[in-house]
Amino acid sequence: MKRAILLIFILSLFSLSCSKEESDQSRIKLKVSAVNDEGLSSRSIMVKSGNNENVVLTDFRISIRDVVFKNDDDSSSNLDTDEIRFRGPYQIDLLDDASALSQTIGNVVVPDGLYKELRFKFHKDEDLPITNELYDKSIYIEGTINDQPFIFWHDTSENLDIGRSTGVRVNGGMVDLTVQFDISQFLSSLKQIDLTEATDDNNNGIIEIYPNDQDGNQDMAKDLKDNIKETADLINY
Repeated sequence: MKRAILLIFILSLFSLSCSKEESDQSRIKLKVSAVNDEGLSSRSIMVKSGNNENVVLTDFRISIRDVVFKNDDDSSSNLDTDEIRFRGPYQIDLLDDASALSQTIGNVVVPDGLYKELRFKFHKDEDLPITNELYDKSIYIEGTINDQPFIFWHDTSENLDIGRSTGVRVNGGMVDLTVQFDISQFLSSLKQIDLTEATDDNNNGIIEIYPNDQDGNQDMAKDLKDNIKETADLINY
């Protein structure tokens, strides 16, 4: 009986020691979120020019993988060779009707240091059910233009590098990092896009903005994809 009690006591000490060691490790918790910095409803996306006050977004999703962090305190650290911390793929829903959303990817142990940059790859996931909106796509948006439904998607597989000039110091414990997309800038961050100029050339009742759409909006699809990438920022809360 005494031996059993002693064994339980030893196992308890070992468990407490492991828990303390894990809690002392440097970790980064990564989130992805959508916001609207102009204080507008997420359903009402407006820019200073054009007629975009009649544009409503109801769905915004992305698919990503291969998240890498750059440690500025390590001379050998770079975004091309560093260990991938989050492999993925991850399907992330960032807009549900009127509400901008935030999704936690997870947390991972990292070396101590100053982190100024991360990279992830937009990833079109062909392993999803074909009925999933993100099947074979990496960016997906739904909404209306002057009350007419529209769908935008892109299958880009580009890397996205996001920097923070001051960096975030990680030295024991958990640090929260958020990749944040500003919805209010989707139509103006790099190029001014007037979505009311998008056409429904095949007259099926849906304005389609794809890289290979039949509605004549391929150039707008590229501009919108580039604008969305430009709005990403790295936030430390």
